Amino acid sequence: MKFSLMRLLLLTTVVLYSLPMQAAKRFQAGAAAVDVTPTKLPVRTAGSIRETWKSDITDKLHVRCLVLDDGEHAVAIATVDTCLMGREMLDQAKEVASKATGIPTSNMLISATHAHSAPAVHPAHGTDPHPDYREYLTGKIADTIVLAHKNLRPAQVGWGVGKCDEYVFCRRWLMKPGTAFSIPFTDAQTNLAQMNPGNSNPNKVRATGPADTAVTVLMVKDLKGRPISLLGNYSTHYAGAPGISADYFGVFADEIAKRLNAQGQSPPFVGLINNGASGDANCNNVSSKTRKKYDRFIVAKAVVDAAMSAVKEMKFHRWVPVRAAENELALKIRKPSPEEVVEAQAYLDKNVKDRPIKTWPEDYARETVLLSKWPDRHRFKLQALRIGDFGFAAAPCELYGRTGLQIKSDSPFKTTMVVGLANGYSGYLPPPDQFQYGGYTTWRARTSMLEHSAEPVVRKNLQKLLEQTRR
Repeated sequence: MKFSLMRLLLLTTVVLYSLPMQAAKRFQAGAAAVDVTPTKLPVRTAGSIRETWKSDITDKLHVRCLVLDDGEHAVAIATVDTCLMGREMLDQAKEVASKATGIPTSNMLISATHAHSAPAVHPAHGTDPHPDYREYLTGKIADTIVLAHKNLRPAQVGWGVGKCDEYVFCRRWLMKPGTAFSIPFTDAQTNLAQMNPGNSNPNKVRATGPADTAVTVLMVKDLKGRPISLLGNYSTHYAGAPGISADYFGVFADEIAKRLNAQGQSPPFVGLINNGASGDANCNNVSSKTRKKYDRFIVAKAVVDAAMSAVKEMKFHRWVPVRAAENELALKIRKPSPEEVVEAQAYLDKNVKDRPIKTWPEDYARETVLLSKWPDRHRFKLQALRIGDFGFAAAPCELYGRTGLQIKSDSPFKTTMVVGLANGYSGYLPPPDQFQYGGYTTWRARTSMLEHSAEPVVRKNLQKLLEQTRR
């Protein structure tokens, strides 16, 4: 009797001791999508040096979010159908969402898809943002994170990599001397590189770097195997769309739901895709003598095909650790000289005055004047997330394909998703050797203003953050 009683007490102690640990090992996932299509039309859309207005809605825009929780730590990963977003608005959205969910702001990764067919919420080139829509969008980002957190439920997670080499190519080419597109009011000493030189251009020599053809995928299902969300990543710039549109990013979200037979669920399945290292890449293969036909539907289908190939090979886990790490850098800005500012302002006074800019020289004269008013250093956040043996490396820059591939190669994780345009906007990030060739993505402007040595600094800091999440 004494033995049985002592055995019962021992078993009870073991069970009671184990309960908190078992609870802490419960992995959960929740997802949400919120419509952010503008209602006040027309709107200025980003993505051009000229001010561009659109009034036709081709398809709806969304904020999409996936929240993952290992019982101790939680992260939120959100995508926004827009071109660029500033750090200030995202910091504001994170603060609101953090107060409602308890997820630390440092554990929230919010990125722009880079759709060039959405309302402008961040200033770039000839397009100024819509303050009212930016305020509206900021609130909706917070709402989406809160809703995704509310939808948390027990889940299993898997990851993998597919390949889509059909619609991602380096768009930056070295040209024969004297043939590259050049303009005044940039800081280029010479221009040997040109963006999108054209398929039949006889003066093109070679691409300046590689493109990342990977379609990196993270997927969560409930414990019965029903899909909750699938997050993809691809490194092409965008596909293009008429009117106001989420571009191929929106088509991907709809198509992946169909392919997974995940339509009509409650809570709804959420497909989402973020932009990788696409700063020097787009869908057109300039190596070919003729331009291959593509649109947002063709590109999305090809990327979904690659994502589904990754899903077929996935191993799912009922618990993995979730971690996050973040730091802030303050790098120098390439500021124009006083003489350059005087020259640019005189050009604007004579040729532009109060009208919107129309030409490349006008645009870069304006950029010279505007950038002269910026501080000497630019502060921005870098971030890493860990989901099991899957890593996220996130930067607010438009990364070159070479940079993305190097980050993946240096990563301590077997699989790494590189996310650009994340947690703010800090412009193009050319590798240092690319400045000698000039060309659009290196020209000094608010969209390309960091010091020449910035790229290796960003890479090394992202590697440290990835390693930090493994501890």
